[in-house]
Amino acid sequence: MVTSLNAQLAKACNGAAVNTDSLMDAYYEQNIYYITPWGWSEPLDSTKVRLRRAIPRIRGFENRIENLEIKVYGDGAYASFILRQNYTVDGTLLEEYLPTTLILERRGQGWKIVRAHRSTDYETFQQYIALQKKQEGAK
Repeated sequence: MVTSLNAQLAKACNGAAVNTDSLMDAYYEQNIYYITPWGWSEPLDSTKVRLRRAIPRIRGFENRIENLEIKVYGDGAYASFILRQNYTVDGTLLEEYLPTTLILERRGQGWKIVRAHRSTDYETFQQYIALQKKQEGAK
């Protein structure tokens, strides 16, 4: 599930006709709050909007999962991993290091993500700040 979700997101970011709203609905519980790398808690609908706005500005998107650990406890599970993402947004290269934890709940024959937390390292955060300053300067 984790690798499938990230593979579909990579396709969407590389121009494939993927409906990201439907993709998020397929994997995430509707009432989820996603904790972003910059420490904000946002509802799934905000994540969807942010993703829709970002995708047209992204080029050369690559991602990979490292150190994936999954533990299942009956109808609950967690997945912990490092997500590495490299891409260009508005002409600026971002190389993201994103420790991620997902809490999952069994739903019928499948699973839904009911809690998502992503953090980042100092270098990635500095890239976000530089990109924000560049975008503000272009206004």
